[in-house]
Amino acid sequence: MINRSILFCILCVIVFLTNCQKDEFGYNPSLNEIEEYVRKSEDSKAIYAYDQYEELLKELTNEKYIVLPLNEMIDTINDSKIIVGMRHDVDYHPFKALELAELENKYGVRTTYFFLATAPYYGEIIFNEIHRFTCMKEIYQAINSLGNEIGIHNDLLTVMIKYNIDPYAFNSSEMSFFKELGIEIVGTAAHGSNTAQKTVPNYQIFSDFAESEYIEYRRQKYEIGKFSLSEFGFKYEAYFINYNKYYSESGGEWNVEGGLNQLISILNNSKPGDRIQIMTHPVWWGK
Repeated sequence: MINRSILFCILCVIVFLTNCQKDEFGYNPSLNEIEEYVRKSEDSKAIYAYDQYEELLKELTNEKYIVLPLNEMIDTINDSKIIVGMRHDVDYHPFKALELAELENKYGVRTTYFFLATAPYYGEIIFNEIHRFTCMKEIYQAINSLGNEIGIHNDLLTVMIKYNIDPYAFNSSEMSFFKELGIEIVGTAAHGSNTAQKTVPNYQIFSDFAESEYIEYRRQKYEIGKFSLSEFGFKYEAYFINYNKYYSESGGEWNVEGGLNQLISILNNSKPGDRIQIMTHPVWWGK
């Protein structure tokens, strides 16, 4: 006969393991379940209307611009044109990312979408291993099929510190995952996670940009700068490509006084040879 205390311990372990297999969606949810959760938690954050985004797209259809995903922008030189590289940091709303991609496609515009592996929509991390929600591949492939670039929204400091996972191995898994979907990854953009805000920017995981060999978080040291950007498999980091003007609505507010209307005016007054990066977050759009 099993001792009651032992039986109680076994039941506790079972409950713990069961809970570890679930998050907001349950184990291996459907695309509809994920979308329902994301829209319920994120839709209300929208600040800007799609009609406003269309005004930006209309401006960028002018022949004086060459508008490209970042992977093409970095290799494009044309001093007779204004080169615009557009990117979306898909923090928490991949479904609005798809809506933006479809809107851009209407105007013949192609951009870059950086997806975040530590976001709830992406999957769950159990016992130091990522379990991706397989249904989400439909979103990544749909956006890519419209001619857009897919990239990694780098949150490797969180992966290393919060989840105790080797960032190099984790990223290798990411690259392999997208390769199996027929999507080539060459670019990354650092995510401004809570972990990064309390330590260093996520791009310092790469030796190209690391300012020290270690960072300290809650009295524990973590090694950074062990491998280069290229050793991680990337051709570029979005914050370190060749551009002379940068505009974004990080935090829901444009970094130009006057907002989107002023940005369009600035674009209209730009000169041939200018290299402009525009960064948006899908979660702020579609109110």
